[in-house]
Amino acid sequence: MDNVLSLFQENKHFLIPVFMFSTIILIGLLSYYFSKKNRMLREFKKTRKKSINSIKRNEYAKIIGKAKHVGEPLVAPLSGRKCVYYHVVVEVKGNKSWRKIIDDVENQDFFISAASEMAIVKTSNLRVDSKYIHLVKDFSKNSGFRKDAPANLEAYLKKHREKSTGLFGVNKQMRYREGVIEIDENIAVKGMAEWESLREPIKGYSYSKILTLTGTKNKSF
Repeated sequence: MDNVLSLFQENKHFLIPVFMFSTIILIGLLSYYFSKKNRMLREFKKTRKKSINSIKRNEYAKIIGKAKHVGEPLVAPLSGRKCVYYHVVVEVKGNKSWRKIIDDVENQDFFISAASEMAIVKTSNLRVDSKYIHLVKDFSKNSGFRKDAPANLEAYLKKHREKSTGLFGVNKQMRYREGVIEIDENIAVKGMAEWESLREPIKGYSYSKILTLTGTKNKSF
């Protein structure tokens, strides 16, 4: 024991930084493992993909297919893309870091089409904690010094009671990011399955019932 204490005393300046470095690595690995994206990927891997018509009621099912709009599609506010879901984040640069000033999400129920079969994904009236969505923010813009915000961004900011300029009309340093589920985009969805009778026929769909997906295994409306 005395030898161990002696060794620690002789090397404490080396051992303490190593311990701190190891702790930082461990925290980083845990953060990565439990990140929203990786939790979702692990959850998707647990379930085998099935054809839509083979999915049973109350099954926690996974479908991979193309997103199709049910009614009039949404229009993403920054890029103008037609979509069924969009997420816009606007941040302004402070003294030391970026601060989020707009976190805007819009979504609607939509079809998912796979191998001539269709299902409805219901998202519009779900609680926030029942929706787990990973989107790549593939559209980005920025404004700031000697770079004015274009008219569509300025109009979007105004809608949310924000503006791109500060004191004396000087441009703020801002960045704008947008992710969407576009019409006909290939996506993967997972949710609780239910078969519902159709009140009205759907063009190109010849069945009297249609599969709906909503919520998660442990959470519903």
